[in-house]
Amino acid sequence: MQDYSGRSGGRHRQGGRRGFRFVLLLLALAFLAVAVVSARLYFGGGSAAPPAAATTPAHPASATATPSPSKTATSPFAGLSGYLAGRSGRITAAVYDARTGRTWVLNPGIQEDTASIVKVQIMGTALRQAETAGTALPPGRAALMLPMIENSDNQAATTLLAQVGGPSAVKSFDRSAGLLQTTPSTLALIPGTQWPGWGLTTTTAQDQVTLVSRFAYPNAMLTSADRLYGLNLMEHVEADQSWGVSAGVAAGTTVALKNGWIDLAGSGWQINSVGWVSGNGRNYVLAVLTSGNPTEAYGISTIETISRAMFAELGL
Repeated sequence: MQDYSGRSGGRHRQGGRRGFRFVLLLLALAFLAVAVVSARLYFGGGSAAPPAAATTPAHPASATATPSPSKTATSPFAGLSGYLAGRSGRITAAVYDARTGRTWVLNPGIQEDTASIVKVQIMGTALRQAETAGTALPPGRAALMLPMIENSDNQAATTLLAQVGGPSAVKSFDRSAGLLQTTPSTLALIPGTQWPGWGLTTTTAQDQVTLVSRFAYPNAMLTSADRLYGLNLMEHVEADQSWGVSAGVAAGTTVALKNGWIDLAGSGWQINSVGWVSGNGRNYVLAVLTSGNPTEAYGISTIETISRAMFAELGL
């Protein structure tokens, strides 16, 4: 694991498995190159939303890509009010239920630091740039993307961020994707630390739901091939990072997620989890952002309690 906690290499996959996955990745890229060119010929360079094509069994459902405001008085967060009132720190969350097209937000408008969930924005930026250029994702960028998402490797993220054009390029992607309350950090380092400054990108839970929805559902920003590529990486995060929005889901449920964590001196832990949950009668995107947690485990516990409640509330 590598993130802002100072831990690295704890439970990384062995080199042989990483090497095997890299070979598979290169083969997938060859397929992706053909798929991207074909998609551009059909969809006019990505300017129009692709049709809701059938997805693979691992991604069984599709729905409208853009979360819409909730029109119901009953929020799935309602039953958590007593629990959350007794929790330390600040908590905001949003969930989009694709079955109903409704979005609910807990404590709307709160801005939080992203920590490593910003890596999904960097990934989206790289994929979108390749689509716009009409090319496949360059192998060098793909080689960085895998450890950045699956292992939360900070150096890979820093290198890829520089290659796509830095914070301004990510900001351009964010605005195009509909992230209107997200501001990429321009700091090289977090003040007083050696941690990369991109972790102080600010965002809201609703923006993060919008971002993950760009990968989860057909839309004009990313082709189906690129969406499935990004989801596949998020479905294979290393074992000790499979916490957060995956908590409480039943066996056979697909979960694509990215987590972020950082211990900010004097401010407590920033613990975030964003992802897509599909299967067993569910199809939703959930983002939970928390700050001021006394420990890392405390923040994870808060997020996982919310996750369990969402899986129960958003079922058939």
